[in-house]
Amino acid sequence: MIAVIGDPDTATGFRLAGVGDVYEPESSIEGGWTTVQLLDKLSREEVALIILSERLATETKVREKIKEINEKKRGVIPIIVTVPDKKGPMVTEADEIGILIKRAVGVAVK
Repeated sequence: MIAVIGDPDTATGFRLAGVGDVYEPESSIEGGWTTVQLLDKLSREEVALIILSERLATETKVREKIKEINEKKRGVIPIIVTVPDKKGPMVTEADEIGILIKRAVGVAVK
């Protein structure tokens, strides 16, 4: 199963693409759930892929929650991937996909 957590524009785009489990944190649509609460809920539901808007992922509590989920998981599920929103990609220091590949395969891929 695939789930998306994003701002209203990102959420609408994924809904139009046919993704059924799309969440907008802290909106009236989802009853005021925060991004951290949604990540916790989706990781317990064994969602295979969680797509998260980059701007939401920059919050300190969200980064800590992603790190916690990645440390506790057995295997590779859930995979948490960040995607840019309509404002474009953000500059980051760490390559999250590269870290996941190195963890899964045991070798850094350049």
